[in-house]
Amino acid sequence: MIKHLFIRQLLWCIFALALLIFCLGISWQVSKATNFLYGFWYQTLEINTVITKNVPKNTQGKRDFPIHDVKLHEKKFADIVQAIHQQGNGLVDISYLNGSAIKQKLLTNSEVQHLQDVANLLDNITKFWWGNLVFLLSLLVFYFRQLHLLKAESIRKMPTGKQKLISLACFVLLVISMLKIWGFTQVFYYLHTVIFPSEHQWFFYYKDSLMASLMKAPDIFAAIAGQLILIALLVAGVIDAALSRYQFNR
Repeated sequence: MIKHLFIRQLLWCIFALALLIFCLGISWQVSKATNFLYGFWYQTLEINTVITKNVPKNTQGKRDFPIHDVKLHEKKFADIVQAIHQQGNGLVDISYLNGSAIKQKLLTNSEVQHLQDVANLLDNITKFWWGNLVFLLSLLVFYFRQLHLLKAESIRKMPTGKQKLISLACFVLLVISMLKIWGFTQVFYYLHTVIFPSEHQWFFYYKDSLMASLMKAPDIFAAIAGQLILIALLVAGVIDAALSRYQFNR
């Protein structure tokens, strides 16, 4: 009995992880369609104060960037989002009009290089997501059509709602504890050193970068990460409830 419970919990954990990855992809697409709620985070994180304070000090010759044009700020963020989802195409062309109606490049060469690295990373993540989808579908087929061959109903039965909530709570507490110990910013910076080429610049001071100022990095990434996880958990909850109801009806 204990062996069956362990196997059941292990199978559900594997399935839950694959489902979460799938739902994170769905969450990403939903967020991308809404420009990652940049307008909301712009107000909530007071990004305008970062822009107002640092653009006049810009060291890259971009002090003429309009600091009070919120619509322009939202548009430039959207332009970056669109470009990194198109293999980086269009990054070098992102520009703005200054007060004299002269077109200026928004991004420096180092910023273009970094965002190209981000675009490459997104391509790899997309491939991984599709691979995970195949794995998830295989698990579902195995669970509903093949697992009965093991003749162990205690294994086939999904964990109870209470068991799922306990597992989820333990996972959330683990993540929160890790972030509390190391801090989101430190984890965020460490991942950059691991993921991106060491010879490519990925850290930008606000006074050196319109891109960093527009995003109030890394604050906006913490907010978007929370947003992605929340939406993913909601989607996962709906799918899990549907699967549980299907099993109950069976």
